[in-house]
Amino acid sequence: MAYRTRLEGRTVTPVEVAVSAVDGERGNFVPGSRGDVGDHSDYLGDTTTPLENEHEVKKGLDEEDARDASNLYWKCNADFAAAKTTSPLEDEVIEENVTKMLNAGVIEEGNGAWGFPVVLVKKKDGEIRVCVDYPALNRVTVRDVYPLPRIDETIEALGGAQLFTALALKAGYWQILVKEENKDKTAFTTRGLYSLVRMPFGLTNAPSTFQRLMNNVLRRLTNFHAWWYWRHIVEVACVFERLTSAGLTLNSKKCAFATRKMEHLGHEISCDGVRPLSRLSAAVEDFPRLNDTVEAKRFIHLAGYHQTFVEGFGTIMAPMTKLLRKEAQESAFEQVKRILTTKPLLVYPDFRLPFRLVTDASTIGLGACLMQQYEGGWKSISYASKVTSVTEAKYGITELESLAVV
Repeated sequence: MAYRTRLEGRTVTPVEVAVSAVDGERGNFVPGSRGDVGDHSDYLGDTTTPLENEHEVKKGLDEEDARDASNLYWKCNADFAAAKTTSPLEDEVIEENVTKMLNAGVIEEGNGAWGFPVVLVKKKDGEIRVCVDYPALNRVTVRDVYPLPRIDETIEALGGAQLFTALALKAGYWQILVKEENKDKTAFTTRGLYSLVRMPFGLTNAPSTFQRLMNNVLRRLTNFHAWWYWRHIVEVACVFERLTSAGLTLNSKKCAFATRKMEHLGHEISCDGVRPLSRLSAAVEDFPRLNDTVEAKRFIHLAGYHQTFVEGFGTIMAPMTKLLRKEAQESAFEQVKRILTTKPLLVYPDFRLPFRLVTDASTIGLGACLMQQYEGGWKSISYASKVTSVTEAKYGITELESLAVV
């Protein structure tokens, strides 16, 4: 099937888009520049403009219901929670955000028996986002179990790539409508009552609804790997066409084209492999000394996100997970901080080559490392580990070594 897209006010083919990405004088390109696919404002939206009807999902879906946040089925009567007490500064932030959302058509004046409080969440760019606190609603929502992509599988698929392109929708959830009959259930309370016109963060089925939308819009374009720059540009142009046909708009500030290194799902990816993200490593390094079990649990969760980068993570962290003596916990704390702040590199797996599995076991924990031989020797692909249970700790060494393989 041939795809066409809009480019500077005219209709062009993906091949023309590819040609426009190359320096006409020398036939070269500059990796990482936004100009690699041109500054085309018709699909790279300005993040400050209101959402209009043309950004609604209109095409590319097999089912009508897939285009809004309507996969919500209710098991009980209406629920209401009064607005939380907030400071004058927080009130100002909330009112400012409410005004912006009203003007953008994201919310509307609400009425009915449903209502939930709001919480303020700081985004990584420093901007404050107003979110609705939906746990009570989620408890009575029948879950949509549509599968989400696994982060590890997504990263593994990048092996062999030299350049990376990332596309981000402009307020992606807000480009999905909420059905009229479900709007009252999304209502939130501030100094007034407002209902969501577009899908908010926090709904238990929002990720599944969004993933189903993207899978339908990009059908037959996902899980495709281009090994040549020109083909990569053509595929990106095809994605642009699908998004345009579906009425979806990209956020130009969050898109990156043909770059050699970028952030992806909490990791730093490059042609060499994957590392922990710098800001997350910094958060581990700056984590204060542990004074109680609450702080210990916070650190375990923070460091645990990158446990695949740490050899024997489970064994190292055993003093903290088992709440052993203070000295042992402090030693584990410092050791994990030291490893993660060096930003260890894991290579991408090549499924055409053989793998080596290296394991270790003790009565404290089990560990494994998946490796492949590259130029320069054996390289680590991923680490896995776990703390032994009370029963497992009684096994003999042969049983423990076998368990580590499993």
